[in-house]
Amino acid sequence: MNYKFLFLVGSALNHFQEKDFSVYTTEQRFYQTLDTIKSIKEKVPDAYICIYEGSQIRIDEKYREEFEKQSDLFIECYDDMIMKNIYENLHNQPEKFVYGKSMLECRCLQVVLNYMKTYNTFSDANRVFKLTGRYTLNDEFDINDYKTSFLSNKYVMKYYDYEKRFEKPDNLYANIYGCKGSIVTGLWSFDRFLFNDVMSVLEKSFEYMEQAIQFTSGIDIEHSFYHFIERDKILNVPVLGIDIIKGMSEEVYSL
Repeated sequence: MNYKFLFLVGSALNHFQEKDFSVYTTEQRFYQTLDTIKSIKEKVPDAYICIYEGSQIRIDEKYREEFEKQSDLFIECYDDMIMKNIYENLHNQPEKFVYGKSMLECRCLQVVLNYMKTYNTFSDANRVFKLTGRYTLNDEFDINDYKTSFLSNKYVMKYYDYEKRFEKPDNLYANIYGCKGSIVTGLWSFDRFLFNDVMSVLEKSFEYMEQAIQFTSGIDIEHSFYHFIERDKILNVPVLGIDIIKGMSEEVYSL
């Protein structure tokens, strides 16, 4: 079988209150995202690439032109009304950005998948990957691992189960929110037959995070996804094959 893959690469060049939440400038974030694209083209040369930009305002033309050049599709989400509302609320309560960021990530993916559904884009892609921009695929990532019918109707993710430590008092998410685990969202993928399932998970996760941030400090997309994705649909992998850059500490580590 001739497998075709699609990578959805999330970007946010114009960081929200950059001095408080990231040590990297817009220019640095741009080149780090180009490194993400480069790693995809090295590991999966014939993959489709869609870059979606979640900044609050339209990015500079020079960045847009390069992203369009480096991808098969480039989408900016700044003019989506829900995105606008989230950013407006975060400006009034910037202390909630850590969890508001998850809402932005979730909404961006909704915008992209709605676009794909409306215009029947990338309809021949067998598997869709979501990869966080500024992260890169490393030597542990092998696309051949995904060329198998055994992954039909399956998500491939890395998740952590809290079942064995659910009663620990220091596990805030387990004890306050009732979460039983979390999913790594830096890189995950789904079979194209799960397209409607993913859209449902995104909708439920967004509503869940929206309610949580109104009454508490909020909850992130990692725990929300775990709550709404059926576990028997997930292949839990020990190693994803990505290098991750942390926004404030400048730490780089592999997962």
